[in-house]
Amino acid sequence: MIDSDIKLFAADMDGTLLDGANSFNQKKFAQVINILRRQNKKFVLATGNQVSRIQRMFLPFDPKGQVISMVAENGAFIQEGARPLYQSVIDPIKVNRIFDLLPRLDPQPTLAVFAGKESAFAPKWQQSVRQPDTQIFFAGTIDDFFPSWSAIDDADEISIPIDKISLSWAKDSGQHFLNSLKHDPLLSGLRTPTSGFGAIDIVNEEADKASGLKMLAKEFAVDRRQMAAFGDGLNDLEMLQYVGRPYVMPNAQDELKAYFKPSQYADSDNNHDGVLNTILDLIEEHN
Repeated sequence: MIDSDIKLFAADMDGTLLDGANSFNQKKFAQVINILRRQNKKFVLATGNQVSRIQRMFLPFDPKGQVISMVAENGAFIQEGARPLYQSVIDPIKVNRIFDLLPRLDPQPTLAVFAGKESAFAPKWQQSVRQPDTQIFFAGTIDDFFPSWSAIDDADEISIPIDKISLSWAKDSGQHFLNSLKHDPLLSGLRTPTSGFGAIDIVNEEADKASGLKMLAKEFAVDRRQMAAFGDGLNDLEMLQYVGRPYVMPNAQDELKAYFKPSQYADSDNNHDGVLNTILDLIEEHN
């Protein structure tokens, strides 16, 4: 059913827009972007991914930034088209504290990356650095998720502002780390969005996907009731609750599905172009 009232579509990447092989239907995505361009509508990548990965995958489809914007780093970095709007930088004292804390954890995270806009930094003690083919998140390596990363020994080697710290445990939930974070007075003012799939991000407490969409809504003069969003993990919950038309992926975790009705599911799962098919149902032009 075509819905001309929707002016902005937002989608998470991993497990939502991207399939299990970290890819997507490029022909269909180009079709969606071209229709949105003609209809003067917007598409937002709302994701925990780093800016460099988003640009590498999606910039060729909208090089002038007319359609695609981003809420990156789980809301810590916002970009309207090609124009950066906002970055929520983590206090360097907190960055150093976490850098020192992580190698003392038992078990240590499989992945620990300190990310900013231009690059990312990974302590050398972790498995993802010692064994670069280690699979993290869904179906990729550290190279796949952080295209411009560097291995470091000390926090002093971090040369840019950090807006997100990404952690992942291959065989652990990371709850022990969350407990220690909660009780450390030096680390107040941070939040830890989790996808629910063994991955935890650390960002400032004001950074989330819904807040990023609010900033873009103001830039585009779009009411939240004119927004649709797609997600599969618990770090998408605030965004899905904020927009007028939330769509949960059929492959989403049960904890997220519990907040929504089956009528609010996307047309199909992430391995069958669920996001793109649903958007096309809502916007497709018929000649």
